[in-house]
Amino acid sequence: MLFSGGLLLCSALTTWAQAPAPATTAAPGAPATEEAPVRLEQRAYVRRVSLGISLNITPLNLFAKQNMVEKVASTPPVEFDSAVDPKSNRFGVGFTVQYALSERWAIATSPTYRKVALHAFVQRYEGVDNSSTFLDERALTQINEDTTARFMDIPVLARRYSKPRHESGKRWFLEAGSVMRLTSRVRTVNDIVPPKGDRYKTNTPLDFNKSSVGFTAGIGGQFIDDFGIRAIPEVRFTRWIDKPFDSYHGKTRANQLEVVLTFAF
Repeated sequence: MLFSGGLLLCSALTTWAQAPAPATTAAPGAPATEEAPVRLEQRAYVRRVSLGISLNITPLNLFAKQNMVEKVASTPPVEFDSAVDPKSNRFGVGFTVQYALSERWAIATSPTYRKVALHAFVQRYEGVDNSSTFLDERALTQINEDTTARFMDIPVLARRYSKPRHESGKRWFLEAGSVMRLTSRVRTVNDIVPPKGDRYKTNTPLDFNKSSVGFTAGIGGQFIDDFGIRAIPEVRFTRWIDKPFDSYHGKTRANQLEVVLTFAF
């Protein structure tokens, strides 16, 4: 009998422990409690800040191939006949940094490093030629001139995208801004054959501008692969206001077309 009563007591206690807790009732006038909504962060297809590696090629050489005659009014008069053969490396490498200002607007800069080189054959005539004879009586100096330099182009561009940066898919953009070119490490070797005497060499660098400015405009696009790497091809046109080199020894182009491919992360 005592054993049966103990079993009944244990069964009652177990049933009471498993029973659901009664619902709590809010006090009159108290605001109802709600669960905090779960906020899902929207994916950005154009990141707020992005960094990438850029490859650059100019279809046209940075220096124009030219034949030029320059006459200097002096006593005796001097004339320079030059033939310039550009040997510039058309490729450049650099990096790109972009900051998204809003859903469609961004600002970007892409410093690009280039090596350039050119060869000039210059004939320097000094004196007056007697037109009644077949020979040229002027003193002739022949110069073979080889020049190398380094360019660093630093554009700052505003970009307008065709889609908001949180909208998926490929997108296009227009860009425009200013650019500065820094010229450094100019080296020139002159191999000179004078009218009389022995052949000799000099190492006087060409005259150049350390900095040049221009305006740039272009069009580009952004494509994203499955790994999140962004491929950004661009075509840019630059109009230079001044030139690093601008003489009969060699002239850089005022108009520059370039193709840029950036891999951003």
